[in-house]
Amino acid sequence: MNRRSFLVLGGLVGGGLVGGAVLAGCQQPGSAGGARTGGAQADIAGVTDLADPARLRTAEAVISSFENSSTELPYASAQDIGDGRGITAGRAGFTSGTHDLLAVVRRYEESAGGDRTPLTGYLPALTAIDAAVTAGGDGGDTTGLEGFPAAWREASQTDPRLNRAQDDVYRRLYFEPAMAQARRIGMTSALGQLVLLDSAVQHGTGTDPDGLATMIDETTEEHGGAEQPDRSGWLEEFLEVRRAHLLDPADAETAEVWRRSVPRVDTLETLLAEERFDLATPLDWTFAGQPFHFAG
Repeated sequence: MNRRSFLVLGGLVGGGLVGGAVLAGCQQPGSAGGARTGGAQADIAGVTDLADPARLRTAEAVISSFENSSTELPYASAQDIGDGRGITAGRAGFTSGTHDLLAVVRRYEESAGGDRTPLTGYLPALTAIDAAVTAGGDGGDTTGLEGFPAAWREASQTDPRLNRAQDDVYRRLYFEPAMAQARRIGMTSALGQLVLLDSAVQHGTGTDPDGLATMIDETTEEHGGAEQPDRSGWLEEFLEVRRAHLLDPADAETAEVWRRSVPRVDTLETLLAEERFDLATPLDWTFAGQPFHFAG
């Protein structure tokens, strides 16, 4: 699957995202991008990219509306949604079939310092599923995860270390790589960075056939360069490239699931047409016919 391919290419499958691999300085829930990621630009007064925590929270609200039909980040959510990725849980839809859920649980267990947590007993099953998927097995397998959703909800609601672990892994796997791609092409607006971040969350940021880096390179080639990508038509081209990948993904077995995500592109195109480049609040948008409002 696309997200898993990104994790493999990034060297993060197989236990790489533990210990020192996770950046120090846990953020509070909802502020995973609080660390400055925009270089000198982040220190400029009035900056409106996602280095601004308020703009980042707005971007996260939009993405959460796509993922969860809510502008709130669903730290305690966990269920098998039948998308072939096993259990989907937490603020970024971490899944047992794409390694990132295992990464969160490992980070949580590490933060517990050897104390038993509500999720300790599920580590063997998550590890076995991860190994099986690495070998070409079924990412939708949930053997040994009976009771996991309830245990996850309990831990999220009673132990802040689990939500901090979610923030850590989200930042390390999705936010920071997406912002690195933004810097690479000179994408400076909050809206443009939202487009890249949402793509990273769904597709992964790697160079696999449907990854973010691949779609960026295809867009730049089609557009004849990435000069001033925020307003030059580059973003429109990128969203068309992303739409094409959703309609005809490299993995034909997941085509139906990917096609259901086309309304994400519709929403982002509408925000672009409205020139909501700074994601200033209040912000209103519609996703798949459902209206959303975020006051900030």
